[in-house]
Amino acid sequence: MSEEVRAYLPRITQFNRPFWEGLKEKVFRTTRCQDCQAVSFPPRSLCPECFSDRYEWTRLSGEATLYSFTKHEIVPRAYIKEAPYITAMVDLSEGPRLLCRIKNAAYEDLIPGMSLEIGFGKLTEEIATFYFEPTPPTPTLPLEGGEQGRG
Repeated sequence: MSEEVRAYLPRITQFNRPFWEGLKEKVFRTTRCQDCQAVSFPPRSLCPECFSDRYEWTRLSGEATLYSFTKHEIVPRAYIKEAPYITAMVDLSEGPRLLCRIKNAAYEDLIPGMSLEIGFGKLTEEIATFYFEPTPPTPTLPLEGGEQGRG
């Protein structure tokens, strides 16, 4: 008898439910300290900067910069159907650095410092997830005199 091996699903609690519900609505959010304004990721009920327990939920832009990345080809059994895949450290435009998946990009095309944007997917029918992908290039528009400009 063969049993399917599954990766661990996230533990959804009363505290982090706004984050997971946001992902289902394609909204990326986390906590911001009401005292020092520090943005935390993952969401935290205690500020890692000033230790305040006064927080609010805030929407994130979904924009990031690629810091570092790696390609996973040999993986645990729970992820064998997804291999190969890319994980990365990205710096959110709001400040926090996080570990995430990179999708819709070839490993060879990734460059530290490149712009990324958020994408949304599903772990199960009830649980959404996020990943980052390269930001599409801004199209150039012809200017007078044959020069190219950003649109």
